[in-house]
Amino acid sequence: MNADKIYSIIFSLSVFLLPGYVQNLQAQPPQAPATTTSDANSSPEENSSLDLFDSDPEYTKQGWAQLYIAAGFMYLDGDGRFAARLPDGREVTIIDFDRAGLKDTDSSYWLSINWRSANNHWGAWFGSWQYDVTGSRIWEDSLPIGDTVIPVGASVKSDFEASWYILEATYSFYRSEFIDTGIGFGFHTVDIDTTLATRIQVGEQELETISTSLKTLAPLPNILAYFHWKFAPRWNLAARVGFFDLNYKNFSGRMTNAHAMASYQASQRWALGLGYQFVDLNLEVEKQDLTQVYDMAFSGPMAFARLSF
Repeated sequence: MNADKIYSIIFSLSVFLLPGYVQNLQAQPPQAPATTTSDANSSPEENSSLDLFDSDPEYTKQGWAQLYIAAGFMYLDGDGRFAARLPDGREVTIIDFDRAGLKDTDSSYWLSINWRSANNHWGAWFGSWQYDVTGSRIWEDSLPIGDTVIPVGASVKSDFEASWYILEATYSFYRSEFIDTGIGFGFHTVDIDTTLATRIQVGEQELETISTSLKTLAPLPNILAYFHWKFAPRWNLAARVGFFDLNYKNFSGRMTNAHAMASYQASQRWALGLGYQFVDLNLEVEKQDLTQVYDMAFSGPMAFARLSF
């Protein structure tokens, strides 16, 4: 992830989080110094301001952490193809995961940030992960010419990298001590970079070398639904499903993104968990001379740690 992407993510998060944080500070009445034992042992429901530097996490009135960050690793299995549709309607496959020799699996980072307002039902969620695989395939044969047999062959080296960035404003329509569920809306950005290099040889002679690189940055409107459930002491289940199916500028297609995560609250601030991620992407991007066609799916388990503030 380069510096420009990191700065863009930080700026986008500040746009979502800063107004709600200021609202919390304005709504919080002045606090007297804690001088009694009862003040020191006040319940989480009484803390409504978001103080990132005290000894305990901040909670909503129902006992949900206002702000937490989850980070970990995923092991994704991928399958699909990337093609180009020409102006006459013909579709040419540029990269097929199997034919190009791409690996089916890749380990990736997982990062998510979740914020809840203590004074209303609004919040924000950010998620990011990556799928990056390389592969190669070699074809060898022979060409008989008279009494001479000339070896011929071709090699293909492929690289496919897809990065996801999701930023959503969320609204909780039901929040209790054990369940928090709602919807979200925002943007789902897919950054796809594809490289293909082909070399053809006849005998000792290299006849042709083809190298091409295509890059697509697709910012697409997205909606999601989420569900949090404290199903046992210290145990929590979280699930999200995001979806788009629309035409937007020169982008068209659909995508489904879903994950489920179970976590154990090891301490007030730290939790450890396991989960599963699924992504199904069918996207067409209209360029000046052709239409890029992506048809691919990714899925796999994850392990993560979560820190509450």
